[in-house]
Amino acid sequence: MTSVDHEHGALRENLVAALRADIISGRLGPGAPLRTEAIMQRFGVSNSPLREAFAQLASEGLVVVQRNRGASVAPLSRGAADDVLRVGGLFLEHVLRWGLPRYVPGDAAALRRTSLDFDLAFRSGDLVTAFAQADRFGEQLLERCGSRELAAAFRGLLPQLQRLVRLLDPLAFLPLQASLQAAVLASAEDRDVDSAVAAVGSVWRQVARAVEDLGDEHFGA
Repeated sequence: MTSVDHEHGALRENLVAALRADIISGRLGPGAPLRTEAIMQRFGVSNSPLREAFAQLASEGLVVVQRNRGASVAPLSRGAADDVLRVGGLFLEHVLRWGLPRYVPGDAAALRRTSLDFDLAFRSGDLVTAFAQADRFGEQLLERCGSRELAAAFRGLLPQLQRLVRLLDPLAFLPLQASLQAAVLASAEDRDVDSAVAAVGSVWRQVARAVEDLGDEHFGA
């Protein structure tokens, strides 16, 4: 790879990360137009990495690109949200079923350290760090699931899952995240797969119900 290719790739990845964060956080709402000139000026990029960034975000379900109409933030619908959460729950079950039997003591210890960092951030009111540690805990589960394909499939769905849970009141969602982490940790050391799946599934259903109960202002037709 040449230095030009490397720089081009870095620009694209930085742009993808920034726009993804804006969409997941809600700073860019459903249906918001992504105006090419404004974004190019904001980030100091040319049209080429911007088109590639839009394509990447479209593959993640966060952006819609229409010929002759440009790009916009993907809309949210209750049906799509239900589908994403249902598939996410199935992925998570297999992440646990395939991963937990392979755990060694160091794996559980690493998860516990991340969970402690999450708890510290949440209790101190640092919600940004709490969300970051929650995402880190999930990534550690994927790294230990024993299947590259399953991990890749789940990572492909993660931006949409993260976007949905960020719609919830953090003070309502983060305790559910804490319960999910505690359920995994309680079963990780003795690799009690069935207990972990049952407990995590219960928490996941609570998250799904919380999303279902959101007001119509969050969703389109």
